[in-house]
Amino acid sequence: MTSAISCSNLYKNYGSKKVLQGVNLEVPTGTIFALLGTNGAGKTTLIRTLLGLIPKTSGDIHVLGEEPYQIGPQLRQRIGYVSEEQGLYGWMTVSGLVKFCKALYERWDDALVDKYLDRFQLDPNSKVKTLSKGQTVKLALLLALAPQPELLILDEPMNGLDPLAQYEFMQIVLKDFNLEGRTIFFSTHILADVQNTAHQAAILHDGKIQAVGPVDEICKKVAKIKVKKGAELRSLEAVPLNQDPAEAYLLIPTESLAEVAAVSEEVSPQVSLEEAFFFYCMRGKNND
Repeated sequence: MTSAISCSNLYKNYGSKKVLQGVNLEVPTGTIFALLGTNGAGKTTLIRTLLGLIPKTSGDIHVLGEEPYQIGPQLRQRIGYVSEEQGLYGWMTVSGLVKFCKALYERWDDALVDKYLDRFQLDPNSKVKTLSKGQTVKLALLLALAPQPELLILDEPMNGLDPLAQYEFMQIVLKDFNLEGRTIFFSTHILADVQNTAHQAAILHDGKIQAVGPVDEICKKVAKIKVKKGAELRSLEAVPLNQDPAEAYLLIPTESLAEVAAVSEEVSPQVSLEEAFFFYCMRGKNND
């Protein structure tokens, strides 16, 4: 399977600050791929680098087979993008903004626009600045989908939306976009979105990819154990889940289960995505 996105040893520095540190990533064409990370992990920097909005410091990037920073506008014709802060022109009307954006693209689906204006109950004559947060996000999604892009990139667009609006957003993306064989790459820290929708995921922390692959495989690489009362674990890469010495639960690499058999009272050989995320982001902090 070909890759819609490919990064090899990607670095991005802002002066002495290293934001991306050797990122290696492959996003297969036609998949729903989630980029997970805490605030400040480097998700937005990675996405802006993929879009060619900022230059890389070093490494290789290919998006839809092209180097994004060199290709520029030609490549962006093939990519739909929705960010957390949409940056839409508030003084325009909805219909005026649609016309403005349409003029920027060689391909534009007017029927899709009409469909979603009706479904989202967006008044074409309303000023963009009068729209609610949910309506603004839906308008941004409509504008991203109208050019029928091969790749849709979403940078935490659902932040601030209520659960119903989040669900509707994801259903639209899944049913009306990915089912046509297109690729979705989205960043989020709402893990329920990933568990229920993504084919693959990557956990980015401190500018590095800590884990990547099918969601189930990421979860299988981490185990949860309950330590016997009074027992101690030494020289083990472990992350505590609680602070109760009477019932101490730890997250450990699944490959280390044999090493802890003597001190384990309970073992869960596969954890939830939330627990796996916690492990990869906290690993090593307790042993510094």
